[in-house]
Amino acid sequence: MVTPAADGTVALGPGPSFAELTRGRVTVIDFWATWCEPCRASIPKVIAFAHEQRANDVVVVGVHVGPGYDEALRFAGEAGIDYPIFADPEYRLSTALGATRVPTSIVRDRQAVVVASDDEINPSIVAAVAAALRT
Repeated sequence: MVTPAADGTVALGPGPSFAELTRGRVTVIDFWATWCEPCRASIPKVIAFAHEQRANDVVVVGVHVGPGYDEALRFAGEAGIDYPIFADPEYRLSTALGATRVPTSIVRDRQAVVVASDDEINPSIVAAVAAALRT
């Protein structure tokens, strides 16, 4: 059994923890689940957005909510997710950030303050990221 970090996340790949990766950076967090059909439809938008934002040093992460690490990794591979992914098996991070359903995309500024939340990557999320980058 993997013990979640203090924020409730479990890394589903190599690299830094969620807290280390996002500290001091504008971050878009995409909450999803393997069973969620709207999540499956929205992930290509998240992938494209992640690629567009790399030059801006925006961190895009996926967070699978609930149990099922193996299923999450398999789904991520099939979907072509190439940004860092984490699990939130006990719903601690999603609850703390107000992500009560999936899919949900949340933008945090450099101080880790939530500045936008919506069902998916859309113009309001893009605008929130741009505004957070200016501050």
